[in-house]
Amino acid sequence: MAKIDFAKVPQFSQLPVKKGAPEDSSWGVFGDDDELGCLNFLSPEGVVEAARLVQKGRVFRLDTPINYAKPPLFNRAPARHNIVTFEQYGLLGHDDSLDNYNTQEGSQWDGLAHIGHVRHHAFYNGVKASEIKDGPGGKLGIHKWADKFVGRGALLDVCKYRTGQGRPLNPLSNEKYSLDDLKQALAAQGTKLKPGTILLIRTGWMQAYLKASDAEKRAMAPLEALKSCGIDDSREMVAWFWDNRFAAVGTDCPAVEPWPWDFKDEGALHYRTLSLLGLPIGEQFVLDDLAADCAADGRYEFMMVSAPLNLEGGIASPPNAVAIK
Repeated sequence: MAKIDFAKVPQFSQLPVKKGAPEDSSWGVFGDDDELGCLNFLSPEGVVEAARLVQKGRVFRLDTPINYAKPPLFNRAPARHNIVTFEQYGLLGHDDSLDNYNTQEGSQWDGLAHIGHVRHHAFYNGVKASEIKDGPGGKLGIHKWADKFVGRGALLDVCKYRTGQGRPLNPLSNEKYSLDDLKQALAAQGTKLKPGTILLIRTGWMQAYLKASDAEKRAMAPLEALKSCGIDDSREMVAWFWDNRFAAVGTDCPAVEPWPWDFKDEGALHYRTLSLLGLPIGEQFVLDDLAADCAADGRYEFMMVSAPLNLEGGIASPPNAVAIK
């Protein structure tokens, strides 16, 4: 991580800066060969500042257990955990073998190679599909994030805010939280935004899913049957993300934006964030215990440490994340 001069980063209204780049894209802002996108907003100074937020030593794991969704969402097959013994070697011991594991079966960061733009037929910074491949030479590989995801985290509990206002939405529907909802929730919390923040948004979906019956979970599992709340996919939303210099945005719902979303819609949030801005987005994070602690002490900021898989050429990764207060 290198120190970045935030004053020299263009505002959203000034994008794009590179000739021929798509409208509203950050292509070229961090250089023509950049593969980190908004993770460039993280810095060594930000790590030191985040460490100062640790005041009581409480640690919150933000990942779901593997195979938490039974059956898995989006028609994914469940991972199979096998315990392998050393009996044939005359030893008393075991290894793990995990078959059929999909990095998006639970909590995950979507890497920048996950979704390319539907019209421009390119991924972040103009990377072509042919350049994305397994191994160290693959562009936009998740392994390039492996030592980058450390900094100030902030929780935005928009679910708590809307509920407290007497305007709860149904998390198991495709209702959406507006940008005004997010701004008002931050103001109610007294949370200030700073450049380089990893923003975590609690929508209430994970809590609702975990409380659902087995029959309801089976009904939600198919790709075409799932409905989920999310945040608005508007241009104003992504402008707010960019102009606040968020390094990444994670949520507790399956797709960040409401599900289902139209894959042919150029304005879908996945295209606006991953493809155009290079903004990592996270899904199915576990935020309820962290939210309860933040509400109890009134502190919604913390040190966040996330160590994505060191998988060369990887497309996505479980966050392997903790919030430390």
